[in-house]
Amino acid sequence: MFAKKKHDIPEENIKVEQEYKSVHETPLICLFDLDESVLQSFKENSYNCSIGSLGKLVRVPNDRIKSEHFLKLNYSQPANIHEHDILVFNMDFYQKEDYEDSQVCLDDVTGQSVYALLSVFPEKIFNPRAYATWFLSKEVNNILNKESIVIIFASRQEIVTYQQVEITSHQNKIVKQTDFTNTAFYSDFPDCYNKTGKKMRSPDTEAILTPLLLKYADDSSYELTFSHPTYWNSKEGKQMKYDNFIPLLLNNDNEVISFCHIHSEGTVFVFPCINNKESFLLELFNNHLSALFPNLFPFHGQFGWLDNGDYPLPGEVKLSDSRKNIEKRYINDIDTNNKAIASLKIQYSFLRDLISESGDKLVSAVEYYLKWLEFPSVVNLDETNPDVLEEDIQVDYEDKFLVIEIKGIGGTSTDKDCSQISKIRYRRAEQRNKFDVYGLYIVNHQRYVSPNSRSNPPFSDNQIKDALLDKRGLLTTYDLYKAYFLIEDEVLSKSEVRDSLFEFGLVELKPKNLISLGIPQEYFSSGTIAIINLESMNLKIGMNLYIRKNDQYSKVNIVSLRVNDRDVDEINTGEVGIKFDRSIKSRSELFVKQV
Repeated sequence: MFAKKKHDIPEENIKVEQEYKSVHETPLICLFDLDESVLQSFKENSYNCSIGSLGKLVRVPNDRIKSEHFLKLNYSQPANIHEHDILVFNMDFYQKEDYEDSQVCLDDVTGQSVYALLSVFPEKIFNPRAYATWFLSKEVNNILNKESIVIIFASRQEIVTYQQVEITSHQNKIVKQTDFTNTAFYSDFPDCYNKTGKKMRSPDTEAILTPLLLKYADDSSYELTFSHPTYWNSKEGKQMKYDNFIPLLLNNDNEVISFCHIHSEGTVFVFPCINNKESFLLELFNNHLSALFPNLFPFHGQFGWLDNGDYPLPGEVKLSDSRKNIEKRYINDIDTNNKAIASLKIQYSFLRDLISESGDKLVSAVEYYLKWLEFPSVVNLDETNPDVLEEDIQVDYEDKFLVIEIKGIGGTSTDKDCSQISKIRYRRAEQRNKFDVYGLYIVNHQRYVSPNSRSNPPFSDNQIKDALLDKRGLLTTYDLYKAYFLIEDEVLSKSEVRDSLFEFGLVELKPKNLISLGIPQEYFSSGTIAIINLESMNLKIGMNLYIRKNDQYSKVNIVSLRVNDRDVDEINTGEVGIKFDRSIKSRSELFVKQV
């Protein structure tokens, strides 16, 4: 079965290949619905493999004219499957084949009746795999009664209803209707339900195979979560978790997405939908299963006893001790780093709250931000006067008075949300008997979505026009968040941001009064030098330029200027090479700030 065809290899090389590519007798492995490349890789590693399938989906030509068709299961398995040591099932298999009239053949029938499965309109795709799984579960249960391994790459759970038809000379009659699930591989398969995701993590108690699974997790996903089986402990008077069920991976909700289940004398491993199954399985078999189950792998053991420390090489003990010290320092450094990150999250929690929170937490975050901007008078009315359901914050600044309404919402703002601050502004102007009152609406919109993926800005053209006419401002908390870093990088100043909050319409916290120098067409020295043509624009060494890329701003300093292979201190017209104090990305636009 596994030997290459003679026309593929010169005849004189056949004996050589057979000598070096001999197949080990045990373990005997059956791969169900895995790619041909997996079979070839196992063959090259001298594993004794056979193949099987739970069946392909069938395209059935059901329509209103011919509304039903008879089918048989199209699964396949080795005749000696009971002799196998390891079974590997790939649930993530959805290949289709066309229906053939010969699926149910009556030519060679013996006896008075024959049975088939019925597919009825409007069903267009017949799924035989759940029924085949149930059929095969009897063999799996028997195999698990000896030392054996069953591996399942879990995909979504499906419950399929099958109608069994008895075909006789007199009539065709439905004699049985049964529901089967594609997860019933063996008795006591744990309860599970569909849930899809990509984030995977280690349980609190890491299992041996967890690091291997995490290694392949980045390019993979899970589609099922599993309940840890429990039993009633009469002594403790409560439900207890079975010890023979070992979680290997959890998702972000602490639900089991991969496990090891010691069942009878055998062991079941259920893994998520790992994308690179070929590499994963080879590493699993060669480096892990051969060590965990030496009786099943008499020819593939990795001689783990050579590396358990009992038989060291000269100098190995010293190096091992050194490694332990390195690992200890690493753990301490990581712990220190994690504590520093945790401290930062506390110190700058107002920035996180700006883009995630609503209600009092969001108002407090904006209050903290305004005080950081060095407004001399910021009053949080939610704290000082909680019974007044009007503006959230008042800012008294020089000859201007700002009233601010703040909302955290799951979607975007209605016209009423945007304009509500106008009524408050007019009321405050009457109370003060002054026309120095400004209104600002600040929203943390679509707050359950990552800020970069939100609608930015979240205001319609009409909402912005109305705000301009009504002389009030519209602003997002995400803009405040971004402005914080622009201020830290000295792209903006606090005074510029303070003044911007009194603008009308859509408030944009970006550098203003910028004159474009254009986009450089040539870059050198990893982006630290750019060539640009100037038209009556004066540049000097030491001058700051503003950079815009994907609507993000930064600032660089001019280190040197070069014209016609000659260094100059200043230039205002012509082609010039500009060297910056750091690299800039290609296709970035350069600006000079007009004073």
